[in-house]
Amino acid sequence: MSFQDKLLQIEQLQATISKHGKLPVEVLKKINYKFRLDWNYYSNSMEGNSLTQDETRTVMVGNITVEGKPFQDIMEMKKHDELITTIIRMGKGELNISEKRIKDIHTAIMYEEDPEVSKKIGQWKIQSNYLFNYKGERFEFVEPADVPERMHQLVNWLNAENERIRRKDKLALHPVLLALQFHLDYVTIHPFYDGNGRTSRILCNIILISHGYPPIYIKTEEREIYYRYLADIQAYGGDTDLLYDFMAGLVIRSQEIILKGIEGKEINDPEDLDKRLHLLEGQLETLGSENDIVVHLNREVFWEIYEGWLSNFFVKSIEVVQKFNRFFKGIQHSIHVQPGPFVQFNTESSRDIVNKLTGELKQHNDRLNTQDIKVLFRTNYGTFKKGGLNTFGCYYGWEIKFDRIGYEIILDEFNRSGEHAERKVECRKLLHQPLSDIEIESLTKKLGDTILTHIEENVKKLGLT
Repeated sequence: MSFQDKLLQIEQLQATISKHGKLPVEVLKKINYKFRLDWNYYSNSMEGNSLTQDETRTVMVGNITVEGKPFQDIMEMKKHDELITTIIRMGKGELNISEKRIKDIHTAIMYEEDPEVSKKIGQWKIQSNYLFNYKGERFEFVEPADVPERMHQLVNWLNAENERIRRKDKLALHPVLLALQFHLDYVTIHPFYDGNGRTSRILCNIILISHGYPPIYIKTEEREIYYRYLADIQAYGGDTDLLYDFMAGLVIRSQEIILKGIEGKEINDPEDLDKRLHLLEGQLETLGSENDIVVHLNREVFWEIYEGWLSNFFVKSIEVVQKFNRFFKGIQHSIHVQPGPFVQFNTESSRDIVNKLTGELKQHNDRLNTQDIKVLFRTNYGTFKKGGLNTFGCYYGWEIKFDRIGYEIILDEFNRSGEHAERKVECRKLLHQPLSDIEIESLTKKLGDTILTHIEENVKKLGLT
């Protein structure tokens, strides 16, 4: 079957998946966990990570002690899992790839124990890199001096092509071809000192997911053919369609996993019973093992969280909600730390607002010595300026609930009387697991998209467009 034939099959499978509509939560969880496990394990093992699939599961459930394995391997798997968990939750249309985000992704997945080497993380390479291909011949990647311009051109090309797809331009590339071509160009540039394979596959999957397609992964037994196709193209001018045909087959495999999950069929490996038992053991070990990280909520821990990521989450959320101020009157935004201060804001700078909150928190410091803290970040847009007699309001926000050992972040919609209208848990973590910059970006974007959709739907109802 040719690459073009596989693209047709992909569209047929995609149409079949779409007919099922929104998937039940339990089915979606099962499918997402399958992708998360296989993507974590196979992508990291391709780069030399020594963790087995069972050990990968153990790291994924929070037990970061794996007997006899390098700490770097454990940390890279943990960081990779945190990132792809966020990516898998992405919605269709959430494509935001920039040079900065690529560097942020590299920072999110890489770990180096050597402080000098760690300075290279998230930075374009400053030394040449190369590999010996399957023929034993040396292949040089793009020189460091050329990387900034080549990456700039690649990102601009991606965004231009994505815009064509969005406009349904007849000359637009198929989204799957766009993802595969970006992957090939990126891995040929090899912009970082290390971790280029992992980041190339992450970016390829971001493009796929943003266009509604499932992520792909390359199994151990498929690596040799993958590397051969890459080497033939990079060094010998080989046919790119051979690589694209191979990778399109991976998309089809992922689509078939989704359909099996929808139909209630088994989507795991034949030996999955033993793996599930091992996973259960790993989960139980996290409940009291002396080697586990166990952090309990108290005043000091809350301040570490606040200064480590929570204050930045407030800054980014404030910047998002203020973008919609110009459409409404009677605006009242607020942050309420319970038990603790209540701070209202409107157009002040996000940093000034958070600095004010920090000062108020310090004055209420003695009230934070508790095992339950809740933060309410609320947006009250009052009434739409151009709605006339049939105007509408817009009320959204975050509820961040801290308990004895963890926290969850809830996207909250509430009505004029302050009662909850809809609540969705967007994130659950243990206290020692911080919210990464990429997760903050994803969550705040979700808040902005939700508010914008609410406005657009109500404007349409009022016949204002």
